[in-house]
Amino acid sequence: MRHLPLVFLAPVLLIASALRADTIPYATPGTPVAATVLTATSSGVITGFFAGQSAGDDSVIRLVDLTSGYTSGYFFANHSTVLGSSANFGSVNAGDTVVFELYNQSKDMTFATDPSKSVDGLNHGYVAAFGGGDIDGVILPAGIYVGMEDLPGGGDLDYNDNTFVFSNVSISTQSLATAHAPEPGSLFLLGTGVLGVAGTLRRKLASR
Repeated sequence: MRHLPLVFLAPVLLIASALRADTIPYATPGTPVAATVLTATSSGVITGFFAGQSAGDDSVIRLVDLTSGYTSGYFFANHSTVLGSSANFGSVNAGDTVVFELYNQSKDMTFATDPSKSVDGLNHGYVAAFGGGDIDGVILPAGIYVGMEDLPGGGDLDYNDNTFVFSNVSISTQSLATAHAPEPGSLFLLGTGVLGVAGTLRRKLASR
């Protein structure tokens, strides 16, 4: 049998490695995942693709845009959505900070990729860059893979109770504290408002 030349094998190996940019599914169950900030890559629609589930409870997923205040409807009912199904989670602006929330319908609890949005104050999402390719027999496009936990306390920490891939979302380098900080413009408006109130009070006191 003839051996393939290295110049042919190298591109094949690169293509194979590009199909899965990070470990999917989560490689170390039982270990908590640090919270990750997600931002909109460009202005436009965020599309999600259902990648699977492994849960006893019923759950659905929605998107919350922390920057604009927009909240999508709920999609991806974990026990009835067909693998590979897509959903339009709405329009965002480039750079908006977004959070994905899982609503556990069985227990009436909400968990999120942002600890401040979870009822137990913990991060419930494993986030990884995905180069596109096969997940559980379904070919999904490149994007950001998110695996969610649906129980309080982080559950069993395997992050596979409701999983999906999103387009037009990227992993940000900013911290969660920065993501929740007011915009500079908002701080300016707040400052000018405070100064205006102070000026009005000073004039009223002077006229007495």
